[in-house]
Amino acid sequence: MKVSEIANGSEVKIYAAINGHSVVIMTEAIFGVNVGLLVRPMEYFGKYIQFLEPSNVQIRNKRDGRVYKFMSTAISPVKTRYGNFHLIRCSSMLEPENSRRAERFYIEKLGLISVNGDNMQLRNCLVHDISMRGISLVVDDDTECVPGDKIDVMFRYGATLHNYELSTVVVRNFKLGKKNAVGCSISNLNIDLIGLLSSKKNEKQTKLDDAPATNLNPTISEQQQILEVEEDVARDIIPERPATITIRSGKQMNLKDMEESTDSDDMTILRKNKEKKMDDERREIERILDLKNI
Repeated sequence: MKVSEIANGSEVKIYAAINGHSVVIMTEAIFGVNVGLLVRPMEYFGKYIQFLEPSNVQIRNKRDGRVYKFMSTAISPVKTRYGNFHLIRCSSMLEPENSRRAERFYIEKLGLISVNGDNMQLRNCLVHDISMRGISLVVDDDTECVPGDKIDVMFRYGATLHNYELSTVVVRNFKLGKKNAVGCSISNLNIDLIGLLSSKKNEKQTKLDDAPATNLNPTISEQQQILEVEEDVARDIIPERPATITIRSGKQMNLKDMEESTDSDDMTILRKNKEKKMDDERREIERILDLKNI
């Protein structure tokens, strides 16, 4: 599928780095044009963002509900007769993410475990995450587990603190930070666990139908709107802004130039206010000293 075939109203996430900090910039697809996908404008401190290098993009297509991850060729601001937007270009075909891969959900709840049926010696654990196929547990330093050990897990979760119990088998040991952790496969997928996973999935994903489609001009068809936007994009008009912010994927971005253009007027006002306050304080001190002399 081409990037221009993404449906109107689809959720778009762009992964970038600003000042060394990883950020996720979210926007929404409007419609595809002959050179890419038109999305709602993205700003950073009042300036339109321009990505100089290829960026990782993730789109959840409203038409089929599938997630598409790809590397964009370019993302730049464009001006049209309907306002300023951003255009995502991608020269390669989009492939949907493998939906058969087990989706993991974070739990982060305290629980109890028994190892190899030893119910007389229950141990504390932290249920880190869970999926249809397995569960990750953070265990105490004195809890030793090896692949093949059977672990019964108990924990409470949700507003009603429902008690969940499941049997697992250790498949690997690993570290979460400095803590010991074990990855286990789930032996019995009971109805309670299926309900928990279903509710977690509904929390994570927004309903596609709730996102309304964007109509730039209700008086004409979407196809006519696309033709008009394509004409505007072909003119290559830069949006009317003092400047644009350029972002390089995974690298630091110097915001000094942006701050100089926006903060100079503010600094002048602040300086004047500060000087006025200092003058008022000086006059008040002089008045108090005069009263003491009297």
